[in-house]
Amino acid sequence: MRLYHCPETRSMRTLWLLRELQIPFDLTEMPFDIPVLQSETYRAVHALGRVPALTDGELTLFESGAITQYLCERYPDRGLGRPPGHAERYAWLQWIHFGETMVVHAGALVQQLHFIPSPQRSETVLKIESRRLRKAIGMLTTVLDGQEYLLAGGFSAADVSVGYSLHLGSRFVRLESMPEVAAYYRRLSERPAFRASLPAGWHRPIGWLTEEFEAI
Repeated sequence: MRLYHCPETRSMRTLWLLRELQIPFDLTEMPFDIPVLQSETYRAVHALGRVPALTDGELTLFESGAITQYLCERYPDRGLGRPPGHAERYAWLQWIHFGETMVVHAGALVQQLHFIPSPQRSETVLKIESRRLRKAIGMLTTVLDGQEYLLAGGFSAADVSVGYSLHLGSRFVRLESMPEVAAYYRRLSERPAFRASLPAGWHRPIGWLTEEFEAI
């Protein structure tokens, strides 16, 4: 089994999950660099040149939600999935895919603030996506009222999916304004598998939220 990964991208979801599952795998870590990702070598793995991509024998998967389901079904004894017939099955599936709903808004903000020169940025996109992200994160408050994880049955791959999105989203939303969500993120970020999936030397930067962004 091999994971193709770029640090601090969606492939962190899969890297974190693999480490939570404690299964053997090989890691190909690549820079977030267009020539590398669009090379013929990598596009033979993922035709769009994106991450994650997971190969397991003859099988190749490249959607993080599908990879999550596959890994949990292949290793059911690890307890991070909810198999068909389980009372939490559909809630588990919902939260796995809700993680992508969250990250779409954060990803749009990353694109605007880090890849588009300031004169070409869209203030409309920044305002709309920041509000949508806050709303999506705020939705977790009710779910986390009275329980530590998204499912009453305890930590699962659903928390990995949503947790990565929350990790990225925390660059743009002050979680301290949502105590239940902030506590949830602290619990996730203290997990050894989460910490091992961060880039070497990673730290929460000073000025994580800039005054410019907070004024949006």
